[in-house]
Amino acid sequence: MPRQTSARTAIVAAAFALFSSFSAAAQDDPVVAKVEGQNILRSEVVRAFSSLPQQMQQAGFETIYPQLLERLIQQQLLIVQGRKNKLENSPEVKSRLKRLEDALIGEVYLNQLIEQNLTPGLLEKRYQEFLKQNPPVEEVRARHILLKTETDAKNVIGHIDAGKAFDAAAKEFSTGPSAANGGDLGYFKRGDMVKPFSDAAFAMKAGEVTPLPVKTRFGWHVIKVEDKRSVTPPSFEEMRPRILRDSGRTIAVGVMQKMVAGAKVERFGLDGKPLAAPPKTQ
Repeated sequence: MPRQTSARTAIVAAAFALFSSFSAAAQDDPVVAKVEGQNILRSEVVRAFSSLPQQMQQAGFETIYPQLLERLIQQQLLIVQGRKNKLENSPEVKSRLKRLEDALIGEVYLNQLIEQNLTPGLLEKRYQEFLKQNPPVEEVRARHILLKTETDAKNVIGHIDAGKAFDAAAKEFSTGPSAANGGDLGYFKRGDMVKPFSDAAFAMKAGEVTPLPVKTRFGWHVIKVEDKRSVTPPSFEEMRPRILRDSGRTIAVGVMQKMVAGAKVERFGLDGKPLAAPPKTQ
């Protein structure tokens, strides 16, 4: 078969349909446990479930619910007992809270800088750049019959010219893996096929059969074009989540580089000796 294989990655999002009806409203977020007078809400169990590794989530929420509930009960008891021992005033807790506060301040500030730069004009510009790099692509849907020799291929063309249905001829004569479904290759782009096959198919009109066999490294092909179409890029709204994500990353890198360049920063190695500033990235 002449189709060229290419590595593709697929992004699979986890679906939490079971929780779609869970509202943060008090009337729809019941208390699932009371620990020393402190309430544990159902939403807290849901959040705990969503933070689990996907492999554990596959067991299902209802199955793992008892374990999660016990874990939250234990955590709440630790909090209650820790506060009874005034640990909120301990130097370790205060130090760790300070580090957490610093991290959150930095994260929130960076997000603010990103939002300030994520203007509608920038998003539209990014989309137009995407369109330039991804123009509409022509696709062909074709069937083919693969044979070992040119003579065999010409004989098959003769059968088709005499009235034999192309799909029937493919099932009877083709040596390719698509024979079972009448030689149907589905829709493909130019680069999906080896060049001689692709050149022949894209030069034909819908309904045409090659008058002469087409030779490739796989053998001799008899080709029938079923349909031709132009595939347009996704719309702006379809691309918006990706544009937002990519633009946000680009902005984050830019603002951090600018911030570092405008700040007084001294760098030292593990031995305490001064280090040169890293080279500026273009």
